[in-house]
Amino acid sequence: MNEINFYKLPRTIQDGVIEAFRGRFAPAPIVSRLGTRRTIVAWLAVSAASGLLLAGLCAAGLGDVNSALALHPRSAAAAYVLLAATTVIGVLRALAYNADLVTLPFAPGLFVFPANLVDARDHRLRVFSLAELSRVSAGPRGAVVLTFGGTQHAFPLEDPSRSDDVIREVEAACSRMRAKPDAAELRRLDPFEPPAIQSPFASPIPLSREVPGWHSYAWLLAAAVGVALGLGLFFLRNRMSDARMYAAARERDDVAAYQSYMARGRGHAEVVSQVLLPRAELRLAVAKGSVEAIDDFLRAYPRTGIQAEVAAARHAALAAELERAREVGTLAALLAFAERYPKHGLDKAFNDARHALYARALDRYKSEMPEGSEQNADFVRRLLAYAERVGPRSTPQGLRGPAVQVRFRRLPSQDLERADDIVRKIPMFSGAASLPSRYVDATRLDPQEKRTASALVEGLARGFEPELVTFEPGPPFEGAAEEQLTVTAPSLVVSYRVESSGIAHASKKPQIIIMGLKFLFKTELILPGDAEPLLASYKISRRVPAGLIQQQTPAPRPGVLEAIVYEAMMREAFIDLEERYLSKWFKKRDAPR
Repeated sequence: MNEINFYKLPRTIQDGVIEAFRGRFAPAPIVSRLGTRRTIVAWLAVSAASGLLLAGLCAAGLGDVNSALALHPRSAAAAYVLLAATTVIGVLRALAYNADLVTLPFAPGLFVFPANLVDARDHRLRVFSLAELSRVSAGPRGAVVLTFGGTQHAFPLEDPSRSDDVIREVEAACSRMRAKPDAAELRRLDPFEPPAIQSPFASPIPLSREVPGWHSYAWLLAAAVGVALGLGLFFLRNRMSDARMYAAARERDDVAAYQSYMARGRGHAEVVSQVLLPRAELRLAVAKGSVEAIDDFLRAYPRTGIQAEVAAARHAALAAELERAREVGTLAALLAFAERYPKHGLDKAFNDARHALYARALDRYKSEMPEGSEQNADFVRRLLAYAERVGPRSTPQGLRGPAVQVRFRRLPSQDLERADDIVRKIPMFSGAASLPSRYVDATRLDPQEKRTASALVEGLARGFEPELVTFEPGPPFEGAAEEQLTVTAPSLVVSYRVESSGIAHASKKPQIIIMGLKFLFKTELILPGDAEPLLASYKISRRVPAGLIQQQTPAPRPGVLEAIVYEAMMREAFIDLEERYLSKWFKKRDAPR
């Protein structure tokens, strides 16, 4: 096989070849087949395959947040460039080949001349000498097949019945060529042989190939376009994939979706990490309904783009927690809230809830106080205000409000010595055992004070929650009657003195003289720094309990019966004080005896 570039042939041979292909002059083709090579199809197939591979590469992992190829690595850009360049070069080569065919001065095809077979499907002519023909045979549907070594060329016939004639003619031509004809005979058989005589009117300038300007730079152009297109497509594809992952995460709008995006995505990483993911986490924390859940969120996300939302969520959680503490209805619950969340920022709401407990305590007292005790209610208001201001204290028993101490101030008697003188003048006088002043002393008064203090504490305490206000016995108050009372803690000071009633009871059996007693009580309920104490006075006279004297043995030892009687009068006087005092505080007296 010999390859000849048509455009490098002399003009006379070019013209002869063109005329021979057209069959106008000898040598005329024995048989021919018009057509082109499949070069255009091949290059377009290469371009299509590269394009499909490029499309497949773009689609691999596109928008799939679970795929490692969701965003292609930078190293993949080389594959984009290579495939894009291959796609472009395929198109350019197909266009270039088509341009070659369009500009050919002859119809492309395969021609069998008496001397050779010419493959003229483009400007590169492939010439097979019939002397090298291996075999000529009939093919399917009456076609004639010429075989040159491993190459076969089939020529379909319009009239299949001519197949044998064509085969015989080809075989004859093959025999002539193998016989090595002379030059004159070759000019009749071979279109590439120069003519013996050249026309003086023929142009000596050979036909030239018209090559488009871009044709020479097709590979460079393909490379440039491939780089631009491949890199552009690489970045555009990654951007589209990122946008799809982001849109999918936004549609789901949950923590898992945003975390998956953060593992793969880049373009929206800042807004996801600073706003969307924290917001989704915050929703879960809010749903738990606790301040601790919000604080856990803050530890996990100390800096976000939704600080205002976080602050609002924590404020709402604190408000809900405060409301739960308020619903419990105890100061302990409120203070536990404040201790648990020291920087709650709900000062007004907390103070209002705290104040409401004291206001409720005042309302409760007012519902239990008897008519005519408005002064007591006003003092309770000031007492609760003091307790609210001071606040409770922690004790092993729990929270306890400020304690009102019940204290007794014992004042000296003014006429018991005169009562002693009166007793001495009575005939039944039995010596020192009959003197009243002997029995009005600390030994007998201390137990009465302690018992009464405990009874007053118990009676007053039933009207108040211990976490707001408590009552407790206090130490005796020292001081003279004219001395103004000064306290450092709320105090109920009971000042009293014991006097003779002026009425004596004398008996022969048993022989005894008892003087009636009179108790002058003054109560002062005082608050530190308050100039308006709650005052009350009680004058309680106790007659001699004659029945109690008759119940005793006829001849007791001196002083025994007197001690029993005087102690009974003291006890009854203090009980009377207790009942009278508490009756001014509550509708129903509930003081223990």
